Amino acid sequence: MALLGLGGWLWWVFSGFGTPGAVFVKSVLFGTLASLLMWLVWLLVVYAVLQRVAGVTVPVEQLVRAAGFAVLPLSLGILMAVPAVSFGVGLVVLGGWLLTTQAAVERVSGVDGGAVMLANLAGFAAWAILMSLLTTASNQLGPGPLLAESIWDLLSGIESGRLVLR
Repeated sequence: MALLGLGGWLWWVFSGFGTPGAVFVKSVLFGTLASLLMWLVWLLVVYAVLQRVAGVTVPVEQLVRAAGFAVLPLSLGILMAVPAVSFGVGLVVLGGWLLTTQAAVERVSGVDGGAVMLANLAGFAAWAILMSLLTTASNQLGPGPLLAESIWDLLSGIESGRLVLR
């Protein structure tokens, strides 16, 4: 997760958006911590949905361990440092993380198919939505491609201000 945050920060620096020191602290340090906490929420959602939909109770320590190994694709987030492909790399990395987490949950639960997919997508949705809420134009807490959301928030805020001034 830290490498994803570092890749997003390098993209920020190489793109010339300014305040690299503050964004490093927010995105790499606090963003990695926030992402880790939201990842635990993701796993909690997976656990709850599997229990409710499939009637399967997954051992929590095995779920955390397997999902921990599934985080490996995030290490490729450091490649976001290449500005021309940074957002695409960030999306591919998040997609890879989703897929490896799917495989981890299937392995631990002994269930495959729709119930695991529903549980994993619900967990990922919780992670993505909560991280989006934490990432704003003034608060760049999202690691990796979520930093682009802070730019979008800033630009849409500027555009809204222009519309109000007209």
